[in-house]
Amino acid sequence: MSNVFGEIDKSSTIIESNVVNYTQNLSSSADGITTVKIVSGSQNTNYWNSLNTLYYTSGSSVYGNEKYFQSNKVNLSYQVAGNKQFLTKYHNYSSSSLISIASIHYGEKIKEGSFTFTDLNNPDSNGVNPIIRDDGFGNLYSTNANSNFGTLAASNTSISSSDNFVGNIFYNQGLVLISETGSWSGSVKYSDLATNYDLKFDSFNTITTHEYSVKLLPQQYNYSTNYTLRETLSGSNSYVKYSTPYLNSNFTGSNFQPYITTINLYQKDDYDTPMIQATLPRPIRKSDKINMKFKIKLDI
Repeated sequence: MSNVFGEIDKSSTIIESNVVNYTQNLSSSADGITTVKIVSGSQNTNYWNSLNTLYYTSGSSVYGNEKYFQSNKVNLSYQVAGNKQFLTKYHNYSSSSLISIASIHYGEKIKEGSFTFTDLNNPDSNGVNPIIRDDGFGNLYSTNANSNFGTLAASNTSISSSDNFVGNIFYNQGLVLISETGSWSGSVKYSDLATNYDLKFDSFNTITTHEYSVKLLPQQYNYSTNYTLRETLSGSNSYVKYSTPYLNSNFTGSNFQPYITTINLYQKDDYDTPMIQATLPRPIRKSDKINMKFKIKLDI
């Protein structure tokens, strides 16, 4: 066993984590994209109640004065020091459009500040489609609204505020909620949106890399496990090659060195099934003169 098995120096193992962002471009008809029109008091009341409980309890005028419901531990709304997600419009209006994005598209979360929604069914008189973006703090605002609805601002440069936000995005759960019901432009209302649309955002994934260092000394691993090199015993058939430990005499001379094709990592004292198998792109001749080192990287 010592000819083919050895222990890895644990002190040489390196574990690193890196964040990877990938830009997603999806349509409303893509797999994993679901749209629900939510109207309080209708058949979708269960949706409204669930969202209210999970995200909007502290934004309700009913609970707004209660200290308990002001805690961000009560719900899953996005709270960042100095910048708060605005939650009031969910209670101000009785209808909303919910877009649910499957985690296969966003990974751990949607990257803050990367979300863009473009409605394709409701252009204004100039053929301009409604565009909604996030402000990086869980609020949605329109970048090209052409109508002032009450205090709703219409400015390409205006970041969302407690007045001009039109809904919320919950990055960790992949949920987008357009709750404003006022006019985006003329006869086009925000409640008309989210039937045919495009989405663009960056996914967020943490890739953890484990690097294992396998060191081979000159006097180690100078034995081949390739059964085709084994000797067939006198009077037996070729199948004995699978079990005999003896190499054919052609491969026992001082000039013979095995080639490394695969490195398997096993759980200690369990050599039946490897936990990790690294296959080299080409066989490498094992040296009996110098140290050799292989680095195996595993992305999780």
